Amino acid sequence: MRLELVIAAGVVVGLLYLMVVVQLFLARLRNSARTKQQERLEQVWLPILVAETAEVPHDLPQLSTSDVVPFLILWNQLQESFTGDITRRLNEVARRTGADVHARRMLHHSSLRHRLLGVSTIGHFGNRDDRDSWNALVSLTADKDGMLSLAAARALTRIDAAEALPVIVPHLAEREDWSRNYVLGMLVDLGADVVSRPITEAAMQVPVERAQRLVQYFSATHVTDAVPAVRAIIARTTSVECLAACLRVFADVDDLDTVREYLRHPSWQVRVQAVNVIARLGGVGDYPALLPLLSDREWWVRYRAAKALCSLPGVELARIRILSEQHHDAFARDMLVHVLAEAGA
Repeated sequence: MRLELVIAAGVVVGLLYLMVVVQLFLARLRNSARTKQQERLEQVWLPILVAETAEVPHDLPQLSTSDVVPFLILWNQLQESFTGDITRRLNEVARRTGADVHARRMLHHSSLRHRLLGVSTIGHFGNRDDRDSWNALVSLTADKDGMLSLAAARALTRIDAAEALPVIVPHLAEREDWSRNYVLGMLVDLGADVVSRPITEAAMQVPVERAQRLVQYFSATHVTDAVPAVRAIIARTTSVECLAACLRVFADVDDLDTVREYLRHPSWQVRVQAVNVIARLGGVGDYPALLPLLSDREWWVRYRAAKALCSLPGVELARIRILSEQHHDAFARDMLVHVLAEAGA
């Protein structure tokens, strides 16, 4: 009986192994077929899509249904790589082949891959008159899939940034699944003249726990808009994350009195950011306020305080060297020696 069980188990394991091998083989065949299809398509369409002449040929090759997806993948790659006249040529070729129609249908496809491709294509077309596609993209910004919703937001900004911002800014304050770096890059690309007012005004209107998410994008805005917003937000929050984010924005010596209050904050993350602002904007008068932080219980606070002391205008390194020898706290002495060594002093 045991022998029969062992044999049966061996047969099952063998069959499972065979299934895995067959699946890997089929997957390799599919990938090989897709690669060959993409290469064949590029040989036909690349010379047409990136031709140096402005005029698009009247007799374009017919775009088969099976070639739509690889064609749009290639088309979007080229859109991401070029600007100017060639993008207008790309749009004209896509319209003449009906690729724009396929892209609009993809917005409602069951496949996430197809919807992402459709969203990207519609965004690159930038057709402000296509209100049906615009409304579909607006709906997709609320999709539960973070990648798809963010792609829809990016597509809207490509079509009409000014009209898109009132749609996407509330999502910036709420969604945790949107990549901060990607969003910040998108806002920087749009320019401070476009994003500054919508971002900063929204930050002052939303609940303070959501304002922090908008404050992290203030580096893409005008300082003249960001600082008043930060002053309003920092006065009504106790959130460590929000306070730290607000402190990073300050760029005016008139705000130093506010910043100095946070040198004694219970959270070391806040103390570090306050020290960083003093290092950027402070002067020799801040020397006494920074001295106690050399003995802070957190290494990063001690380090940034020592760096700030070395960078304060009017404070000579000779004074810091004497302090590194005479300070009563061993941690402070060690940190000053460390920072002086970094400075090559």
